[in-house]
Amino acid sequence: MPYNSSKGQLPLPVVRSLLVLLFVFWSNSFTAIMHLRELFAPSGLLLARFFPVSLICSAYLASSRERRRITLEILKKFPVRIIAMGGFGIAGYNIFLYLGQSEIKPGAAALITTLSPLFTMIFSVILLKVKVPLKRIIGVIIAFAGLYCVVMWGGIGLGNVTDISNAEITYALITGLAPISWSLYTIIGKSLTKHYTPSIISSLSLVIGTIPFILAADGNFFSAVAEMNSTHWLALSHLSILCTIAGYWIWNTGLKYLPATSVASFIYLNPPMAAIFGWFLYGEEITLFFIAGSAVILTGLWLAQKNSN
Repeated sequence: MPYNSSKGQLPLPVVRSLLVLLFVFWSNSFTAIMHLRELFAPSGLLLARFFPVSLICSAYLASSRERRRITLEILKKFPVRIIAMGGFGIAGYNIFLYLGQSEIKPGAAALITTLSPLFTMIFSVILLKVKVPLKRIIGVIIAFAGLYCVVMWGGIGLGNVTDISNAEITYALITGLAPISWSLYTIIGKSLTKHYTPSIISSLSLVIGTIPFILAADGNFFSAVAEMNSTHWLALSHLSILCTIAGYWIWNTGLKYLPATSVASFIYLNPPMAAIFGWFLYGEEITLFFIAGSAVILTGLWLAQKNSN
């Protein structure tokens, strides 16, 4: 029988608080990535981030007879779904994002990736046959409108240049594949967390999704690792432990308790939180557009989350 224990059920306010905490982690990932790009090419940085994650997750899955049994059960019953989760959510999303960010400005990339809630809503209807309440649809759209204001005119510290029209259209389209990949990861994860615990689902998908990065290892990667200093290791720890191991678990925990569209809407917190930390850590300016746009985002999130169950 699938493992879906009812013990230790989390209250919905706790789940939503975890999702907010997740974007405290993820909103600081841009800084960590930029720092590590001093040494690593995109493929090397992905390997540096996910290889230690795969080792930790493999050890977790192998650490008890019950986890080993559940892991084999998932691989036997849902091989296509779990491989697709690894392919879309780990390999696909990050490859497309890192490739796109190499040629378009960070603010433009941030705006493109936050299309994920819209794609998730579409895929929920098409693949999960979910009837999305009108209130949630309106909330997602309102939140995106607020996000647009924040990114375009709020001076949020993501490079302060966000005009997508100035970017290479090819790389903008490549970046657009990232939110599509993440939306598919979310939809598939929603279907699996009905039957299995989020920790096992996220760990197994991370192990599977890391395999393409391991196969791409070369001499330049090992040279870059040898040049890392303490701040590089700190940035890598943030990406691997908080953004990835904790982050993917929180995301799949949210999917276990909330509709996929509700979970996806939390993505709109990422740019505003990045701005807040930029102000707090680096003294970057908080503008009136940022405040107004953030208020609109929170209003949209409130509508999208209201009565979610």
